[in-house]
Amino acid sequence: MFADLLEATVLNNTRYEKNPDRCLVYHIFDDNRVPLTQEQIAVEWAASGKGEETHALRVRKSPVRICAGGDSWINILIEVSRFLGYNKTFFDILEGYYQTVSTAWPGHTVDRIVEEKPFRIYIDTGRFDYFIFSGGGSEFLGGSALAKLLKEKHALSGQNQPEQLLDLDRLEATMERLKEGYLEIAEYVRSNSPQTQLLVHGYDYPVADAAGPWFGKPFLKRNYDFETDRELIAGVLTYLVDRFYAVLDEVEQQCSNVVVVDIRKMVRGRWTDELHPDLEASKDIAAFYRNVIDGFPTV
Repeated sequence: MFADLLEATVLNNTRYEKNPDRCLVYHIFDDNRVPLTQEQIAVEWAASGKGEETHALRVRKSPVRICAGGDSWINILIEVSRFLGYNKTFFDILEGYYQTVSTAWPGHTVDRIVEEKPFRIYIDTGRFDYFIFSGGGSEFLGGSALAKLLKEKHALSGQNQPEQLLDLDRLEATMERLKEGYLEIAEYVRSNSPQTQLLVHGYDYPVADAAGPWFGKPFLKRNYDFETDRELIAGVLTYLVDRFYAVLDEVEQQCSNVVVVDIRKMVRGRWTDELHPDLEASKDIAAFYRNVIDGFPTV
């Protein structure tokens, strides 16, 4: 994809650079390299136009009301990011079928969302059937978060299990914080909109790219070789995603209003970059969510 070939892309005098420290996050500057605020970016994408390929599906929308929050798996800023090689998220697809609103923003962490609760504007109305939430990737998948979790490869002679390659104390502390965040969000939804069901997911297994800033750079920094250590790298990423799903399962067990939507092995290599599904994968994930929402079997 175009976004993988260039670390910076310029659109309408606005410069987009991948932030290597925060997975799923871009630095966005004006032509004088002054960072743009979220409000300025919103104006920029409105001026850009969505493009024919991003128009909503021409179907009669279900009366089901859905709000969403979280990170770039909900909102990839499609109005501008399509110029970087991206396309719709699964939630962009769902917008063609249901009555939807969203407060999601790329790079938002669970800590920040819990603190600010931007979703309150919708949840507090008590009008929504579902709240789709995506968050946590910036805390443990990719960028500086992953670099801090990885042990130095040279110090691990003979050790080849994923849990041996990770700082498990740091990982468990991160997972505990994420669990607390999800529990707080679930409790807020239950208290303020009892009929709203919270749908959450834990991403899919990513495929690291040696040239990528979000996975490739952390593994290279810890002296992993993308030829000889490819299975180790895949094993670590699989372990991290599975560990996060285990946390979400615990949240689901404790909260009657939470449903974990397990989308592992749905992307099947169809990535735009290291952790964003391409259009066809997004369609499949959206179809799976539709089965959950409409009450059809998912297995």
